[in-house]
Amino acid sequence: MTVIAGVDVGNATTEVVLAADKKILAAGRVPTRGRKGSADSLRAAAALVRRLERQAGCTVGEASIAPLRPVDTSVITIPEIASATGRLRVLAAGVPTPGGIGACVGKPWLLSSAPSARDGETSVALVPDGIGYADAAARLRAMFGSGARIGAVLVAGDEGVLIANRLGPADNSKKRGPRRTLDGGPCQVPVIDQVDVAAAAACELLAVEVRPLGQPLGLLTDAVALGARLGVDSGEVAALCRSLADYSNAVAGLGTAPAPAAVDEPDEPRVNDLAVDDRFVVDLSAIADTVMARRGGIGRAMLVATLSKAADARPDETLAELLGLPVRCPCTEPEASRLGALTTPGARHDALVIDLGAGTIDLIGPGEDVVLAGAGELLTAAVAQTLGIPRAAADWVKRGPCVRVDGGTRFEAEDGTRGFLDVSAPASAAGMLAVRGPGGLLPFDRDHGPGEWRAIRLGIKQSVLELNIKRALRTSGEMPSQAIAVGGPAGDEELLGVLARALPPAVAVGRGDVGGTLGPRYAVAFGLTAVRG
Repeated sequence: MTVIAGVDVGNATTEVVLAADKKILAAGRVPTRGRKGSADSLRAAAALVRRLERQAGCTVGEASIAPLRPVDTSVITIPEIASATGRLRVLAAGVPTPGGIGACVGKPWLLSSAPSARDGETSVALVPDGIGYADAAARLRAMFGSGARIGAVLVAGDEGVLIANRLGPADNSKKRGPRRTLDGGPCQVPVIDQVDVAAAAACELLAVEVRPLGQPLGLLTDAVALGARLGVDSGEVAALCRSLADYSNAVAGLGTAPAPAAVDEPDEPRVNDLAVDDRFVVDLSAIADTVMARRGGIGRAMLVATLSKAADARPDETLAELLGLPVRCPCTEPEASRLGALTTPGARHDALVIDLGAGTIDLIGPGEDVVLAGAGELLTAAVAQTLGIPRAAADWVKRGPCVRVDGGTRFEAEDGTRGFLDVSAPASAAGMLAVRGPGGLLPFDRDHGPGEWRAIRLGIKQSVLELNIKRALRTSGEMPSQAIAVGGPAGDEELLGVLARALPPAVAVGRGDVGGTLGPRYAVAFGLTAVRG
């Protein structure tokens, strides 16, 4: 009985199965070292074969590997181009640390300059870099005491809350007089930080508004009211007001129409410079509109996945030298994947196999296969871009439902139900969304509610996976009665629902269980052990 090692060197993961007479003896995987098909990747594969051989207590007699086609899938983030708004421009919107509450329209005044003598005019104080929060608050309180009408404060740094906390309730009306001291009440002057103070100082007028957390803007989304306050026609502010829908804080400036800004070239290769077999684009702005997400609640960028042209490489000779064994290339990767996937209990011989990898989606039918760009890596990049988190964390966050940690052991699920965690969460996780990670609970966001993030996450999966699968089906022309998903991303908890929406209702959708024991992974590796000849 010959023990065969099926070796699948993928773009992100290398998987090996040891089998004899189609019986699985051992299986394991490691991250692919170097580029798929490189000498480093094959050395890592050979080391994995030897490790599994020792674990299983057997001797491998031969190995099988498919011709390797390296897939260079690059994800390029293209920032959204701001819509033209004439003399008006948005200087800040949805900053995470505003202070105070209120709205005003006034002329800019740099806190570092001499006080203005304009009696009765409302000014927007600008705090440039170099002035600390305590000094800024002291100067502002002095201005309030002198009778100056300061309607809002814009800060270049990130100390808006600290300044607002030191202003207290402020009333600059002549009837009641200024409130000069800090008495612990809420600041009634809107304070927004992380603002381009130089750009604000160049404006003729500034419109500033901060609303309570979660409440939408009033003045800055009302084109008629804002136009009247700025002294311009309402039609001129309509586009700007629409762009600020659902934000809770924003700053807009009125000035001369700016010249078009130069666009920096991305660090990654430009898409048009790549010789590609396929290209797939995800527009995060379109996802936001589809799921009715709050403005600012999802990334505003486009992500592009490209499948580069590459010739197949035959790695059998190199692997044979490394292992000291006969190594065959009996079939292609899609053929091996189909053979492995169809060992799933209940699988039909005419089923459509959907192999989801890091870079590509392969649809493999009885007669043909289609390989398209855009899969697990693109999904991870979209989640990371949306939440502003590292891709390593996004790889866990994307996989399924989350909870919001209410403090201690209490949590709220995405469907609104509440319960208790098995282990107390750290105090830093209170109020944050969290998922199960490699080391326990992984907090990742405090800007979204559980239900809102669920809608956004499913919207991203629809745009990356569902739409790409529909595109592949149009390319292949095959319409199966059964579909089986394999590959690393097939372990996603929500994948079956995504596939069910992508395929006609009559198609039975299932997750692969290779050999009845391995789950959705190892389809190619096990399939290679079953091919003879």
